[in-house]
Amino acid sequence: MLTNSQNIILKDQLTQNDIDHLIKKWDLDPTIFTYPNSSIEVARFIPIDSNKLKNGHLLVSFDLLSNNLPIEQELIPIFTIFDQNHLFIGTTRSLSELKPQENIIETIFQSLCIQIKHLHAELVTIKQKIDHLDQAARRTTKTKELKKVTDLTRQLVYLKHTLDDQTPSLEEFGNYLVENKLANQARVKSIMTKQKRITKMIHVYTDLLDSISGLFTAMMDSHLNHLMKYLDSAALVIALPALISGIWGMNVGGLPGKENENGFWILIIFASLLTIGWGIFLKSKKYND
Repeated sequence: MLTNSQNIILKDQLTQNDIDHLIKKWDLDPTIFTYPNSSIEVARFIPIDSNKLKNGHLLVSFDLLSNNLPIEQELIPIFTIFDQNHLFIGTTRSLSELKPQENIIETIFQSLCIQIKHLHAELVTIKQKIDHLDQAARRTTKTKELKKVTDLTRQLVYLKHTLDDQTPSLEEFGNYLVENKLANQARVKSIMTKQKRITKMIHVYTDLLDSISGLFTAMMDSHLNHLMKYLDSAALVIALPALISGIWGMNVGGLPGKENENGFWILIIFASLLTIGWGIFLKSKKYND
Protein backbone atom coordinates (compact mmCIF):
# COMPACT_ATOMS: atom_id res chain seq x y z
CA MET A 1 0.00 0.00 0.00
CA LEU A 2 1.38 3.40 -0.99
CA THR A 3 -1.00 5.81 0.73
CA ASN A 4 -4.00 5.28 2.95
CA SER A 5 -5.53 8.42 4.43
CA GLN A 6 -9.08 9.43 5.14
CA ASN A 7 -9.55 10.89 1.66
CA ILE A 8 -6.88 9.31 -0.58
CA ILE A 9 -6.10 5.62 -0.99
CA LEU A 10 -3.38 4.54 -3.41
CA LYS A 11 -3.23 0.76 -3.32
CA ASP A 12 -1.03 -1.58 -5.31
CA GLN A 13 -0.83 -5.38 -5.07
CA LEU A 14 -4.60 -5.29 -4.71
CA THR A 15 -6.10 -8.50 -3.30
CA GLN A 16 -9.66 -9.76 -3.13
CA ASN A 17 -9.75 -8.95 0.59
CA ASP A 18 -8.74 -5.35 -0.21
CA ILE A 19 -11.50 -5.16 -2.82
CA ASP A 20 -14.11 -6.55 -0.45
CA HIS A 21 -13.08 -4.06 2.23
CA LEU A 22 -13.31 -1.13 -0.19
CA ILE A 23 -16.72 -2.25 -1.49
CA LYS A 24 -18.05 -2.38 2.05
CA LYS A 25 -16.40 0.88 3.12
CA TRP A 26 -17.63 2.97 0.19
CA ASP A 27 -20.82 1.04 -0.62
CA LEU A 28 -19.66 0.11 -4.12
CA ASP A 29 -21.14 -2.18 -6.75
CA PRO A 30 -19.10 -5.45 -6.62
CA THR A 31 -19.28 -5.80 -10.41
CA ILE A 32 -16.82 -2.90 -10.70
CA PHE A 33 -14.02 -5.34 -9.90
CA THR A 34 -15.16 -8.29 -11.98
CA TYR A 35 -11.81 -8.54 -13.78
CA PRO A 36 -9.27 -6.76 -11.55
CA ASN A 37 -6.27 -8.57 -13.04
CA SER A 38 -7.22 -9.15 -16.66
CA SER A 39 -6.60 -7.40 -19.96
CA ILE A 40 -10.18 -8.20 -21.01
CA GLU A 41 -11.45 -5.57 -18.55
CA VAL A 42 -13.11 -2.64 -20.29
CA ALA A 43 -11.82 0.92 -20.06
CA ARG A 44 -14.69 3.22 -19.07
CA PHE A 45 -15.79 6.34 -17.23
CA ILE A 46 -19.15 5.98 -15.48
CA PRO A 47 -20.99 7.44 -12.48
CA ILE A 48 -21.20 5.35 -9.30
CA ASP A 49 -24.30 4.77 -7.24
CA SER A 50 -23.00 4.92 -3.67
CA ASN A 51 -24.35 6.21 -0.36
CA LYS A 52 -20.83 6.99 0.82
CA LEU A 53 -19.64 8.98 -2.19
CA LYS A 54 -21.26 12.20 -3.36
CA ASN A 55 -21.44 12.25 -7.16
CA GLY A 56 -18.83 9.50 -7.33
CA HIS A 57 -17.32 8.27 -10.59
CA LEU A 58 -15.30 5.30 -11.79
CA LEU A 59 -12.49 5.55 -14.32
CA VAL A 60 -10.89 2.34 -15.56
CA SER A 61 -7.72 2.75 -17.60
CA PHE A 62 -4.78 0.49 -18.44
CA ASP A 63 -1.12 0.44 -17.54
CA LEU A 64 1.55 -1.68 -19.20
CA LEU A 65 4.37 -3.26 -17.23
CA SER A 66 7.29 -4.59 -19.27
CA ASN A 67 8.23 -7.81 -17.51
CA ASN A 68 8.95 -9.98 -20.56
CA LEU A 69 5.55 -11.60 -20.08
CA PRO A 70 2.82 -12.24 -22.66
CA ILE A 71 1.04 -9.02 -23.52
CA GLU A 72 -2.21 -10.14 -21.87
CA GLN A 73 -0.33 -10.37 -18.56
CA GLU A 74 1.52 -7.07 -19.00
CA LEU A 75 -1.67 -5.06 -19.60
CA ILE A 76 -3.35 -4.39 -16.25
CA PRO A 77 -6.43 -2.30 -15.38
CA ILE A 78 -6.10 0.69 -13.06
CA PHE A 79 -9.25 1.42 -11.04
CA THR A 80 -9.80 5.06 -10.14
CA ILE A 81 -12.81 5.89 -7.95
CA PHE A 82 -13.36 9.46 -6.81
CA ASP A 83 -15.70 12.21 -5.79
CA GLN A 84 -14.91 15.75 -4.66
CA ASN A 85 -13.44 14.58 -1.35
CA HIS A 86 -12.32 11.00 -1.87
CA LEU A 87 -9.95 9.15 -4.17
CA PHE A 88 -9.04 5.51 -4.62
CA ILE A 89 -6.49 4.33 -7.21
CA GLY A 90 -5.77 0.64 -7.15
CA THR A 91 -4.28 -2.17 -9.20
CA THR A 92 -3.18 -5.74 -8.64
CA ARG A 93 0.37 -4.81 -9.73
CA SER A 94 2.70 -1.93 -8.86
CA LEU A 95 2.01 1.78 -8.41
CA SER A 96 5.51 2.60 -7.19
CA GLU A 97 5.88 5.68 -9.43
CA LEU A 98 2.62 7.26 -8.29
CA LYS A 99 2.77 9.84 -5.50
CA PRO A 100 -0.06 11.89 -3.96
CA GLN A 101 -0.29 15.36 -5.49
CA GLU A 102 -1.72 18.64 -4.24
CA ASN A 103 -5.29 17.55 -4.96
CA ILE A 104 -7.35 14.58 -6.11
CA ILE A 105 -7.54 15.56 -9.78
CA GLU A 106 -3.80 16.19 -10.05
CA THR A 107 -3.15 12.77 -8.54
CA ILE A 108 -5.38 11.21 -11.19
CA PHE A 109 -3.59 13.18 -13.91
CA GLN A 110 -0.22 11.93 -12.68
CA SER A 111 -1.52 8.36 -12.72
CA LEU A 112 -2.67 8.77 -16.33
CA CYS A 113 0.65 10.35 -17.36
CA ILE A 114 2.56 7.41 -15.88
CA GLN A 115 0.37 4.98 -17.80
CA ILE A 116 0.88 6.88 -21.05
CA LYS A 117 4.64 7.00 -20.42
CA HIS A 118 4.76 3.21 -20.02
CA LEU A 119 2.77 2.70 -23.21
CA HIS A 120 5.00 5.11 -25.12
CA ALA A 121 8.15 3.31 -23.94
CA GLU A 122 6.72 0.00 -25.12
CA LEU A 123 5.79 1.48 -28.48
CA VAL A 124 9.33 2.76 -28.98
CA THR A 125 10.56 -0.81 -28.46
CA ILE A 126 7.91 -2.12 -30.84
CA LYS A 127 8.99 0.38 -33.51
CA GLN A 128 12.57 -0.88 -33.26
CA LYS A 129 11.33 -4.45 -33.73
CA ILE A 130 9.23 -3.40 -36.72
CA ASP A 131 12.26 -1.72 -38.34
CA HIS A 132 14.29 -4.89 -37.82
CA LEU A 133 11.55 -7.06 -39.33
CA ASP A 134 11.19 -4.68 -42.26
CA GLN A 135 14.84 -5.20 -43.14
CA ALA A 136 14.63 -8.94 -42.50
CA ALA A 137 11.58 -9.27 -44.75
CA ARG A 138 13.61 -7.97 -47.69
CA ARG A 139 16.25 -10.68 -47.43
CA THR A 140 14.85 -13.73 -45.66
CA THR A 141 11.75 -15.84 -45.10
CA LYS A 142 13.09 -17.81 -42.15
CA THR A 143 10.57 -19.25 -39.70
CA LYS A 144 12.25 -17.40 -36.82
CA GLU A 145 11.44 -14.01 -38.33
CA LEU A 146 7.90 -15.06 -39.19
CA LYS A 147 7.33 -16.05 -35.55
CA LYS A 148 8.50 -12.58 -34.48
CA VAL A 149 5.93 -11.03 -36.83
CA THR A 150 3.20 -13.19 -35.27
CA ASP A 151 4.22 -12.28 -31.71
CA LEU A 152 4.39 -8.58 -32.52
CA THR A 153 1.02 -8.69 -34.28
CA ARG A 154 -0.51 -10.28 -31.17
CA GLN A 155 0.97 -7.54 -29.00
CA LEU A 156 -0.32 -4.74 -31.21
CA VAL A 157 -3.81 -6.27 -31.42
CA TYR A 158 -4.12 -6.18 -27.62
CA LEU A 159 -2.78 -2.63 -27.42
CA LYS A 160 -4.97 -1.39 -30.27
CA HIS A 161 -8.22 -2.70 -28.78
CA THR A 162 -7.28 -1.49 -25.31
CA LEU A 163 -6.49 2.04 -26.49
CA ASP A 164 -9.57 2.15 -28.74
CA ASP A 165 -11.62 1.64 -25.56
CA GLN A 166 -9.56 3.94 -23.38
CA THR A 167 -9.41 7.04 -25.60
CA PRO A 168 -13.19 7.77 -25.63
CA SER A 169 -13.32 7.01 -21.89
CA LEU A 170 -10.65 9.62 -21.19
CA GLU A 171 -12.48 12.08 -23.43
CA GLU A 172 -15.61 11.61 -21.32
CA PHE A 173 -13.52 12.01 -18.17
CA GLY A 174 -11.97 15.22 -19.51
CA ASN A 175 -15.33 16.67 -20.52
CA TYR A 176 -16.68 15.91 -17.06
CA LEU A 177 -13.78 17.75 -15.41
CA VAL A 178 -14.16 20.80 -17.64
CA GLU A 179 -17.95 20.97 -17.30
CA ASN A 180 -17.72 20.77 -13.50
CA LYS A 181 -14.75 23.16 -13.39
CA LEU A 182 -12.54 20.59 -11.69
CA ALA A 183 -9.71 21.15 -14.18
CA ASN A 184 -8.94 23.73 -16.83
CA GLN A 185 -9.36 22.84 -20.47
CA ALA A 186 -5.65 23.25 -21.30
CA ARG A 187 -4.69 20.60 -18.71
CA VAL A 188 -7.28 18.19 -20.03
CA LYS A 189 -6.26 18.75 -23.65
CA SER A 190 -2.63 18.08 -22.73
CA ILE A 191 -3.55 14.63 -21.41
CA MET A 192 -5.81 13.91 -24.37
CA THR A 193 -3.11 14.94 -26.85
CA LYS A 194 -0.71 12.44 -25.28
CA GLN A 195 -3.38 9.77 -25.34
CA LYS A 196 -4.30 10.41 -28.98
CA ARG A 197 -0.63 10.40 -29.95
CA ILE A 198 -0.25 6.94 -28.40
CA THR A 199 -3.40 5.72 -30.15
CA LYS A 200 -2.15 7.02 -33.50
CA MET A 201 1.23 5.35 -33.01
CA ILE A 202 -0.47 2.01 -32.38
CA HIS A 203 -2.62 2.30 -35.52
CA VAL A 204 0.39 3.33 -37.63
CA TYR A 205 2.55 0.51 -36.28
CA THR A 206 -0.27 -1.98 -36.85
CA ASP A 207 -0.50 -0.93 -40.50
CA LEU A 208 3.29 -1.08 -40.84
CA LEU A 209 3.33 -4.60 -39.45
CA ASP A 210 0.54 -5.60 -41.82
CA SER A 211 2.64 -4.36 -44.74
CA ILE A 212 5.64 -6.30 -43.46
CA SER A 213 3.50 -9.44 -43.19
CA GLY A 214 2.46 -8.86 -46.80
CA LEU A 215 6.12 -8.41 -47.77
CA PHE A 216 7.03 -11.72 -46.11
CA THR A 217 4.21 -13.40 -48.05
CA ALA A 218 5.33 -11.80 -51.31
CA MET A 219 8.94 -12.83 -50.69
CA MET A 220 7.88 -16.41 -49.98
CA ASP A 221 5.81 -16.48 -53.16
CA SER A 222 8.74 -15.03 -55.12
CA HIS A 223 11.15 -17.63 -53.73
CA LEU A 224 8.67 -20.38 -54.54
CA ASN A 225 8.23 -19.06 -58.08
CA HIS A 226 12.01 -18.97 -58.57
CA LEU A 227 12.28 -22.51 -57.27
CA MET A 228 9.51 -23.75 -59.57
CA LYS A 229 11.06 -21.97 -62.56
CA TYR A 230 14.42 -23.53 -61.75
CA LEU A 231 12.92 -27.01 -61.40
CA ASP A 232 10.92 -26.60 -64.61
CA SER A 233 14.05 -25.46 -66.47
CA ALA A 234 16.01 -28.38 -65.06
CA ALA A 235 13.24 -30.76 -66.13
CA LEU A 236 13.27 -29.33 -69.66
CA VAL A 237 17.06 -29.73 -69.89
CA ILE A 238 16.92 -33.32 -68.61
CA ALA A 239 13.99 -34.15 -70.88
CA LEU A 240 16.03 -33.72 -74.09
CA PRO A 241 18.73 -36.37 -73.40
CA ALA A 242 16.06 -38.59 -71.86
CA LEU A 243 14.06 -38.37 -75.11
CA ILE A 244 17.12 -39.23 -77.20
CA SER A 245 18.13 -42.13 -74.99
CA GLY A 246 14.54 -43.36 -75.00
CA ILE A 247 14.38 -43.37 -78.78
CA TRP A 248 17.73 -45.15 -79.20
CA GLY A 249 16.77 -47.58 -76.50
CA MET A 250 13.87 -48.95 -78.52
CA ASN A 251 14.21 -52.62 -79.36
CA VAL A 252 13.63 -52.11 -83.08
CA GLY A 253 15.89 -52.23 -86.15
CA GLY A 254 16.99 -49.38 -88.40
CA LEU A 255 18.28 -47.01 -85.73
CA PRO A 256 21.27 -44.89 -86.97
CA GLY A 257 24.64 -45.98 -85.56
CA LYS A 258 23.49 -49.45 -84.64
CA GLU A 259 26.32 -51.13 -86.55
CA ASN A 260 28.92 -48.43 -85.80
CA GLU A 261 31.33 -49.31 -82.97
CA ASN A 262 31.54 -45.59 -82.05
CA GLY A 263 27.78 -45.11 -82.31
CA PHE A 264 27.32 -44.95 -78.52
CA TRP A 265 29.87 -42.16 -78.09
CA ILE A 266 28.55 -40.30 -81.12
CA LEU A 267 25.07 -40.41 -79.62
CA ILE A 268 26.38 -39.23 -76.22
CA ILE A 269 28.20 -36.29 -77.79
CA PHE A 270 25.13 -35.44 -79.91
CA ALA A 271 22.83 -35.54 -76.87
CA SER A 272 25.30 -33.51 -74.79
CA LEU A 273 25.57 -30.79 -77.42
CA LEU A 274 21.77 -30.56 -77.74
CA THR A 275 21.39 -30.44 -73.95
CA ILE A 276 24.00 -27.70 -73.53
CA GLY A 277 22.50 -25.71 -76.38
CA TRP A 278 19.01 -26.10 -74.91
CA GLY A 279 20.26 -24.99 -71.50
CA ILE A 280 21.93 -21.91 -72.99
CA PHE A 281 18.70 -21.07 -74.85
CA LEU A 282 16.63 -21.34 -71.67
CA LYS A 283 19.10 -19.17 -69.76
CA SER A 284 18.99 -16.52 -72.46
CA LYS A 285 15.18 -16.45 -72.05
CA LYS A 286 15.67 -16.18 -68.25
CA TYR A 287 13.36 -19.13 -67.69
CA ASN A 288 15.66 -20.28 -64.89
CA ASP A 289 15.99 -16.83 -63.26
